Amino acid sequence: MTKQTDPIRAALPGLLPELRAFARFLARDAALADDLVQEAVLRALRAESQWLPGTSLRAWVFHILRNVFLEQLRRRGTEKRALERMPPREAMPAAQEAQADVNDLSRALERLPMPQREALILVGAHGLSHEEAAAICGVPVGTVKARVSRARGALARGWAPAEGGEAALQEEGG
Repeated sequence: MTKQTDPIRAALPGLLPELRAFARFLARDAALADDLVQEAVLRALRAESQWLPGTSLRAWVFHILRNVFLEQLRRRGTEKRALERMPPREAMPAAQEAQADVNDLSRALERLPMPQREALILVGAHGLSHEEAAAICGVPVGTVKARVSRARGALARGWAPAEGGEAALQEEGG
């Protein structure tokens, strides 16, 4: 006889790479991202009886991860504001043009408002549906669609590989 929690325990290891990638976009720090994923998995296991079979386990765990991130962000309020005032670490010069383009895109994504960046990453990078992303973020589906559209528009207007996309984003207020 299988318990309701068996599917969760079987599926969680397969979700770890996606959870880590999402956590890295939220936290912008690999070590903090790993801590976020660990805490989210622990909370998911503690609350496994609250997951409803037939619903998206992926969206449920992403939602837990997002809540862990927001909780830690609130807890670190003063420290976070001080860190945001610090200039970003300069990346090593790219050995290849493609790496420079990836670095430019990364900087362009960082300039997007957090809600837009989060929606774009969930839908565009992780392939979640707008409905799943809305459930994770706790907003209506239309809001997620609007955020994704605005984020894509800002990137299209303000980022061009190897053509000074940073200045264009700053002019747009991105």
